[in-house]
Amino acid sequence: MKKSSRAWCWAAPSVLLLVSLLLWPMIYLVRLSLNEGGSKSGFGIGGSFYKPGTWTLEVYRTLATEHYFWQVTWFTVWLGFFVAAMCVLLGYPVAHYLWQLPRRWKPLALACVIIPKLSNLLVTIYGLKMILGDHGPVNETLMTLGIIKEPLALQHSVTGVVIGKTLLVLPYTILLIWAGLERLDRTLISAARGLGATGWQTFSRVTLPLSLPALAAGALISLIWALGAFISPYLLGSPEQITLAVDVQRQMFENLHWPRAAGEGVAMLLTLALIAGAGALLRPKSHVLPR
Repeated sequence: MKKSSRAWCWAAPSVLLLVSLLLWPMIYLVRLSLNEGGSKSGFGIGGSFYKPGTWTLEVYRTLATEHYFWQVTWFTVWLGFFVAAMCVLLGYPVAHYLWQLPRRWKPLALACVIIPKLSNLLVTIYGLKMILGDHGPVNETLMTLGIIKEPLALQHSVTGVVIGKTLLVLPYTILLIWAGLERLDRTLISAARGLGATGWQTFSRVTLPLSLPALAAGALISLIWALGAFISPYLLGSPEQITLAVDVQRQMFENLHWPRAAGEGVAMLLTLALIAGAGALLRPKSHVLPR
């Protein structure tokens, strides 16, 4: 068997999995968005949620001219970039600290980052709701210290959504940046210090420039996760501030307009593809800055 044939045989299961579980559902999603709405009610009772066999661009014409859709899209993009920025700002120092730890302490420190992701997502969010509630420990502590007189609106608000989504995405950012830092040549750090560079000069001229690809990868993954936010906005946000993922759920199960939900899903996929493509093109290369 030729080398190329063996490579195809090894890749066949993965290709089949991607086609069956990713490509085909995406094609079906596009086709569903081109159907007319069924104008029926009740989870399959009394008819279909769409009219099979029909072809129309009505959904996309509606989305292109509807202020509500663009408002939801803008909030989704804004939330994604803001959460990604928060994850990078919080995650890089933690990843840098993990990188500098002695080898014997790294497994324990990494476990502290990973273990929260092993808990049930709903348990995490509902626990966060209790912590951020009007009578939760955060507001109670601030009121006891006299910093505030009334409870802060930390849930059912943008603040709660940002806190919740940042908490869920941050471990991925930390791990990605840490993995990039682990690949750095530590002799360059030692050489810089041996030549008289201060700690800050070594970080700003050597460590940070060399870790830019990992930093960019962490920011891109954080952005993609945040753009697809559903649980945090759904449980911690307000009805006026929802993401595209939440609106897709509403269009499907509340308005029973599956073509509209599919059209919004296609719009979300296109947004993610554009951002991922731009991130790949603009990804920085690692280099040591000159004096």
